[in-house]
Amino acid sequence: MDENKNNDLDINDTGDGFFDDVTKEEPTYKEENTDGKQGESNREKTPAPTPKKKVWKRIVAVAAAVSAVFFAFSCGVTVTQRDMDDEMRTLMNIKNTIQKEYYQNITDEEFYSVIFDAINNDLLDDYSEYMTYEEYLAMTESLAGKRSGIGVAFSVADAYGNPQMMVYRVLENSPAEQAGLRYGDLIVGFGKSETDIKESVDFNNGFQPFLNAMGDNEPFYLKIMRDGETSLVQISKEYYVESYVSYRTNKTSYGFTGDTALEMTEKGNALTCLPDDTAYIRLTQFTGNAADGFALVMEQFKKDEMTNLVLDLRENGGGYLEYLQDIAQYFCKESDHARPAAVIADYGEKREVYRAAGNRYYDYFTDESRIMVLADCYTASASECLIGCMVDYGAVAYEDICLSERNGVAKTFGKGIMQATFYVDKSMKDFLKLTTAELRWPVSEESIHARGVLPQDGTLTVAESHVGEEELQNAIALLFQ
Repeated sequence: MDENKNNDLDINDTGDGFFDDVTKEEPTYKEENTDGKQGESNREKTPAPTPKKKVWKRIVAVAAAVSAVFFAFSCGVTVTQRDMDDEMRTLMNIKNTIQKEYYQNITDEEFYSVIFDAINNDLLDDYSEYMTYEEYLAMTESLAGKRSGIGVAFSVADAYGNPQMMVYRVLENSPAEQAGLRYGDLIVGFGKSETDIKESVDFNNGFQPFLNAMGDNEPFYLKIMRDGETSLVQISKEYYVESYVSYRTNKTSYGFTGDTALEMTEKGNALTCLPDDTAYIRLTQFTGNAADGFALVMEQFKKDEMTNLVLDLRENGGGYLEYLQDIAQYFCKESDHARPAAVIADYGEKREVYRAAGNRYYDYFTDESRIMVLADCYTASASECLIGCMVDYGAVAYEDICLSERNGVAKTFGKGIMQATFYVDKSMKDFLKLTTAELRWPVSEESIHARGVLPQDGTLTVAESHVGEEELQNAIALLFQ
């Protein structure tokens, strides 16, 4: 993202400092969400930053003028045309003339909504936006893992563009997980009863409207195809808290359940391809219960007397900075500092070092331990910062990183920028999420923005597979060969 901090408004940093990878591009993948509308699932068809569109000078002036008006009104200041600058007077004259002379009625709300749309769609980069209070609350609820739905992200088109509903991700602790849905399942039909199944693979015009019409906790059926066999699965939309961490060895498998998704529960299948001394941890987001869950699985790692670790960051699009600081403390090998740098934020005119919560590498690993990382082109932001921290402190070498191909691409996303959320005015409850800094790795001070981690850095690569856990097993075999 670009440095685009607005210093003209009396705004206050909410202290989020979060990484957020929602883009304004139409996603290839769809995820059902709380309001029943199709949503983005943190994936882009092309994993490269979208360039900012050109903006007319007048649009910039209008956006600045509206911000100034809102600030003045919120402070109880009476603004007259004499007090306004030229752009502000022009804006108000345009508005007044349109509302007086235009043959159709244009309300204040309609006029200003167009300006706010221009701010979001044309002025700011893909990670910055104006938000209402309601939109901000919805965003924070989602980032906290609080959801209502079935908990599935779908791939809605195959490699040839034909409609499909392939389960691309099953959210942990969701109704879909409890119903037994798996990555790679194909949804080929749905209905309210076992005898009323509509055959369809169309997400947008078939399943999504059906799902919207279903009430919470109202059971319905999915017809799934797995390994060439079809079966019916009963499921319902429910409130749940997503878990972002899971742990497996070649003998056991643990995930998190419960109202807060922090009850460590033995579930799922052991990962039998792992060596006896190696554990596998999957981390899907830096938010919600991720830091607490990660601490718990690291204690299980120690209890199991494991030596090596495979850390799976595939599909992890980022999250909050404080979670990166918490999790980085386990991977600062070559540092004798109590709190080593986790990441450096470059604000242009100043730099800030964000430190790990501690330095606990040798509480869990030895100098002979080996840590390996799985990533793909949706591994972004905080995930890439964690990889940088591990590389810079010697916990991971590039040859210990295995990149999964996605549509022929093997790389991490390449998002080395940070956002913060600001409230424009307490009473109006309007928010601006803005890109504020470029992120650099803690020792080398390297920036991977718009580049990512690539095979030419010395990583391994594995072919994409949607057949069960074939891709995961192949990646682990490659790392240990």
